[in-house]
Amino acid sequence: MKCSNHYERDAVAQCHDCGKGLCPECTNKFSLPICDKCALNRINVSKQLLVKNSIIMVVLFAFGFYLADGQGFFGRFFMGYFFAGIAWGWSFLNKITPSIFLFMSWFGWAMYFFVKLFLSMLIGMFITPYKIYKVVKGLKEGKALQIYTNSISL
Repeated sequence: MKCSNHYERDAVAQCHDCGKGLCPECTNKFSLPICDKCALNRINVSKQLLVKNSIIMVVLFAFGFYLADGQGFFGRFFMGYFFAGIAWGWSFLNKITPSIFLFMSWFGWAMYFFVKLFLSMLIGMFITPYKIYKVVKGLKEGKALQIYTNSISL
């Protein structure tokens, strides 16, 4: 099998997403052996997640800012930030939540929801800046990768 980008080189690995052949140079571009097209697809998915969570963050920030009426600017800002972290905290908790909670009564589900909501607020306060950094970094790499792939295809 030959490399999908460099037709004269032998492939040493396959793309994890599509199975195209990759030479050693293409294999070492990313942490996983993945082709440029699939890397762009993954970055686009990250971009969609960023847009969705950003909209949710702005709405929740405004809600928290509104709820803290009479607390002064910093109190209102902190409350808004506390609520804005729900989106990223919730998505983080979804990754680690066991499936044992599927068999609960309605009271158990209500308790589960409120505990998860509170934990997502707490965890979201710390995860939100990191997640935003990671997504923005990925978007910058994606833009550079898109420019690189467009220059190759010309």
